[in-house]
Amino acid sequence: MQDRFLGIASGLLRFANWLNWTSAIGFAGAIVLSFVFGDAIAAHLALKYHGRHVPETVAIVRLLGVLSIVGAVAVRQLFTRLIAIVETVRTGDPFVVANADRLQRIGWALFAIQILDLCVGGIVLVLDRLGVDHATWVPGFTGWIGVVMIFVLARVFRLGAAMRDDLAMTV
Repeated sequence: MQDRFLGIASGLLRFANWLNWTSAIGFAGAIVLSFVFGDAIAAHLALKYHGRHVPETVAIVRLLGVLSIVGAVAVRQLFTRLIAIVETVRTGDPFVVANADRLQRIGWALFAIQILDLCVGGIVLVLDRLGVDHATWVPGFTGWIGVVMIFVLARVFRLGAAMRDDLAMTV
């Protein structure tokens, strides 16, 4: 009998992966539109901020769009590897070297996301100094713990798979 939770998890991960790519396409479209409607955007910002820092603000918004696309690539790595791990659990053989490799790739994806988060924090500081409205930002320390945890789990999976293979050779 199939594990119902794993089926639901797989479906949710596939939907989240689709949503991630939809968002990335939206960010790419927004970057293109920022050039198409650049004069209108600049006029709006000039009016709102009394003509100060308009080119810098437009450039920063475009940069945030690019960083969002880079983030979507990292998130794709996370989702696709997690989907593959769920499939090995569904088939009853999760403790394999391939899953250790997948967890390590997930760890690198999470690391990239944390670096991007720090970049956003730097951008928020710049926007603050320019006097431009922005969302708040707080560093996410739990994300860094997650990065370390995933790399440790990747090592546990690698050692577990090796131990299982050694045991299979002795039987």
